[in-house]
Amino acid sequence: MSEQIFYLQDLPRQLQLPFRLRNVSFMKDHIYINRNRVLHVDLITISLNHGEKTSRGLRNGQLYESNSPLPHLGVIPMGTRLHTLQARKHDELIFTFTPESFDAVMQILRPTPGYFHLNTKIQSLIDEIIANMESMFVPGAADRMDLLFLQLVSEIMLEKSLHNSAGLKEPKIYEIISYMNLHFTECITLEDICRKYSISARTLYRHWRENFPDTPADFLLTKRLEYARHLLLTSDKGVQETANASGFNNPVYFTQCFRRKYGMSPSAFRKKHSVPEDDK
Repeated sequence: MSEQIFYLQDLPRQLQLPFRLRNVSFMKDHIYINRNRVLHVDLITISLNHGEKTSRGLRNGQLYESNSPLPHLGVIPMGTRLHTLQARKHDELIFTFTPESFDAVMQILRPTPGYFHLNTKIQSLIDEIIANMESMFVPGAADRMDLLFLQLVSEIMLEKSLHNSAGLKEPKIYEIISYMNLHFTECITLEDICRKYSISARTLYRHWRENFPDTPADFLLTKRLEYARHLLLTSDKGVQETANASGFNNPVYFTQCFRRKYGMSPSAFRKKHSVPEDDK
């Protein structure tokens, strides 16, 4: 899909949101040359996958330029004069509004233009918006697009706020630890995680140390051992089955790790904490 433009203003809405999108469009490998163009609509844009060149232009007579590869949120009000000096190829989502809806968006979201880091939540919302374009005339699609836009810009503003806060040094680390927290019972390795998030082991460990006291391996091991302890106390699973259910693929290694943490083998731990039959 190289270019898709959908006119939403006249499509029926079921929800009474304080704003409605006028148009939405997606342009892949987009290069647009503005020649002293004056905008006749209010725009919010999401620019992605920038080429290597530096872009330069004039906005209301003021020079701007950029060579950053990061995605960019643009907020361009009606009446802005644009003139391109040097363009670069990129993908772009463009949302347009009536003046009343644009004012409502600015009051609700207070979006500030600038670059942001593309986390998995933002990417999934962009993908969903593009996918939703294929069914724009299905009842409810226009409402859904309004809501997706609201979620997308909210997530971008949240990411920008978190990234700029003093305590958040690498946003991707929080995605990684969330993934590990959810999938620790699976036989995932740190190599698997590095591949999934396109990060080297060295970079992973460096950013992890900046945010957490233990190592990624220690975090994964602790989660698995705590879950194994829970299973030994609350289920009838044997030692090997407990090991497998907790993310260990080697029961001998599981027993060694369990003994180091709890001072006894899994079998001894269960026996010590089991309730006698007469007391049940």
